[in-house]
Amino acid sequence: MNVLIFGGDARQLEVSRILKERGDHVFLVGFEQANVQLNGVKTILLEELPYSSIDLFVLPVSGVKKGGVVEAPFSAKPLVLTREMAGRLPAGCLVISGIDTPALKELVSREILFIFDREDVAILNSIPTAEGTLMLAMQKTTRTIHGSRVLVIGLGRIGITIARLFQQVGAFVSTAVRETGKFARATEMQVNPIYMENVQKEIGNFDIIINTVPSLVITQALIKQIKPSALILDLASYPGGTDFAAAAEAGIQTIHALGLPGKVAPETAGEILGRVLIDAVHEWKMERGL
Repeated sequence: MNVLIFGGDARQLEVSRILKERGDHVFLVGFEQANVQLNGVKTILLEELPYSSIDLFVLPVSGVKKGGVVEAPFSAKPLVLTREMAGRLPAGCLVISGIDTPALKELVSREILFIFDREDVAILNSIPTAEGTLMLAMQKTTRTIHGSRVLVIGLGRIGITIARLFQQVGAFVSTAVRETGKFARATEMQVNPIYMENVQKEIGNFDIIINTVPSLVITQALIKQIKPSALILDLASYPGGTDFAAAAEAGIQTIHALGLPGKVAPETAGEILGRVLIDAVHEWKMERGL
């Protein structure tokens, strides 16, 4: 199989290694400044794209941003996906992205496989995400995490792993939830559950607030109740779930911590993506009898 990895961070380098070891022919675009030796993996320029022979077109975890811009920290210049480029891909070429974005839908008019929609990658990826969140909390606060009061907003796959990790290092962890099932799960975990409609009454008690919900939940009204010494870590995909302008005006330290796995554990995160990508493509082909 001919695989083109179009942009991405250090995680994609690990993905390329895994695919090459499996016997695939792997090409990298947007990695000319990576300064790594990848045996058998070919780094090419945008104008050298072998459109007609590509079986698998892999975009970064972050997908495609406005204007077709693709994350490419190892590229000498901005990397942009155009509608014309997408149209030149063979009919049998499978496009894979980490997440869905409006820009991607505008540019690519074929079925796209979104890796982060999968349960396995979301759960496994929550491990480096949680470790990165703990690292930031330790770096950006002046007190130990042990004994700190921590609020995790959202108890999904990432929220559960974060709540457990902070609990294990001695924090007093609460979680803000909307569903009765999540409330029950928090109780089972011995994490203090709070329904979202009651958060405003209690949010002023927390030292660290971690948001995992990809919609505006830390509103200006909530921010007015948060103590100035608190730290807000927002893990939700762009544009996040925090009113960052209101937080800045209130003098509250806020970090929009995107792409933590690729920053704190790129090798592990890349291994996760590579293994799951292989499984995902296999399942996709099996479902379609290919």
